[in-house]
Amino acid sequence: MYLDLRPGKRKIALGICVVFFISLTLSLMQRTNRDQAIPQPLAKCWKLKELLGTGNVLEKAELGQCCNASFWLAVTKENTPLGSDILLDGNAGKKIKVKTELMDLLPKRSPFSGIQYDQCAVVGNGGILQNSSCGQEIDQADLIVRFNLPLMNCSVDVGTKTGLVTLNPSILQEKFKNLQARRKPFADALSPYSSALVFIPAFSFVGHSDLSYRALYTMEDFGMMQRAYFLNPHYLSALKKHWKDQGFHPPRLSSGFMLISVALELCKHITLYGFWPFPHDLADQPIPHHYYDNVMPKRGMHAMPSEFSHYLRMYAQGVLQIRLGKCW
Repeated sequence: MYLDLRPGKRKIALGICVVFFISLTLSLMQRTNRDQAIPQPLAKCWKLKELLGTGNVLEKAELGQCCNASFWLAVTKENTPLGSDILLDGNAGKKIKVKTELMDLLPKRSPFSGIQYDQCAVVGNGGILQNSSCGQEIDQADLIVRFNLPLMNCSVDVGTKTGLVTLNPSILQEKFKNLQARRKPFADALSPYSSALVFIPAFSFVGHSDLSYRALYTMEDFGMMQRAYFLNPHYLSALKKHWKDQGFHPPRLSSGFMLISVALELCKHITLYGFWPFPHDLADQPIPHHYYDNVMPKRGMHAMPSEFSHYLRMYAQGVLQIRLGKCW
């Protein structure tokens, strides 16, 4: 089931459905009972295809002006000179002085300088990916983005390729014991990601920088092909302000929302996979929270259903496509 934005005769029907989607999403945000089902009219609306023309020119221009991901996304020698201060975006008033030891870890320039992609796949970890058979389609994208080292245990559904993967320090804390003991499990978890760029928010909260350095050292010590980059809190703060000015200000933007915002700048065409923050699919069947487990997130940090309503608005504006259900 595919939201495919192309010119067609059903523009009015699309508008009706988008309004319905957003209203339903806001309603679902208030639900806490996982046994409550998604109304059937939603599935009917998703069947409308060939509707509007794609394009993200306006969104790209606005984000490029406020945030400039191609320059600011990663902390580099070019945008963070020796002796400057890095202001933590998650701990107001806290900062880290850029010393020689840190400069030695930084790349000279952003890996996205002067780069534009045609087709980008942003792959969330939602249970909606189970039995989707989307793997082959995902792997055809020019840039494939994933989040927090998800298990790559079903290539037919999720694909095999990755261009960029995020790694939150909380994953290093919870799954890999702060990299203070055996580090091989971390190296093994990275192995499916081949030569992907690994982006770590090292400078969002106090204490995360040293842990992030250990991740980089581990990758170097094991001779891994991946290259670690540190997400720049300057970019994250600018992005938060941009969306706050648009009326959206959760406690913290999710990694998914951040990287979709990046894709809006770097990509001509964007398709979302695995983004569906509800406990039932469009056929009213229960699904796990993630495609690889049913572990629920901690409450209060992110606003996933509210973020999803923004993806629907982007869809209505022709900014991106959303893939739900089976790809074939």
